[in-house]
Amino acid sequence: MGALEAQTSGGPRARALASASMIRCLLAVLALAGVAHADGGDWERIADRDGVVIERRGVEGSSVREVRVTTRASLPPAAIMATLWKHEEYVEFVPYLKRLDVLRDDGDVRLIYEQIHVPLVKDRDVTLRIRRTFSAETGVYEVASVAVPDEGPPESSAYVRVRTSVGRWRLAPAADGGTAVVYTVRTDAGGLLPAWIVNTAQKDVSVQLVRAMLERARHDNP
Repeated sequence: MGALEAQTSGGPRARALASASMIRCLLAVLALAGVAHADGGDWERIADRDGVVIERRGVEGSSVREVRVTTRASLPPAAIMATLWKHEEYVEFVPYLKRLDVLRDDGDVRLIYEQIHVPLVKDRDVTLRIRRTFSAETGVYEVASVAVPDEGPPESSAYVRVRTSVGRWRLAPAADGGTAVVYTVRTDAGGLLPAWIVNTAQKDVSVQLVRAMLERARHDNP
């Protein structure tokens, strides 16, 4: 964290707050890709407000926790799925996303590369493999992603390569015609960032992301 400390004044608390703010920016971008199911303990509910439930749990072998956000949306699953799959539009509404390239499109599987501007420290980049599925029997859509750091463009000294990022969106039909939305994520932003900062930021930004994605879906379906 030497680079951050050199550029941030105000003592340890100010530096910690700056770090948390910075990592929120990064996680806001990475989270959009959509967690492969990881082995962990029971979910712990940490917040329930405005129709959004936030839970977390530990993951074996990792200091970064898994976060789950659950809510309801008035739009049907297909409408939200359409917005989630418009990767080329993410740069229009995702803060700090400098660049997004779809490197390969195999229909239901895509390989994408992102560059993310992160205040105060070195920018990040990540290559993700994203897969969408649909069950005609249940009407459930899912989008799962995983970082594939050795695919895509070679590493550059201008960026810190994100090597761990797994996520999943689950969109299930609700009885009222809307959607039961579940978003799960675990991302290690890389570099010398303390796990407690990553965990705090990941919780906050996951809720912001779900709200932003649903708002974009409403914009796409007036």
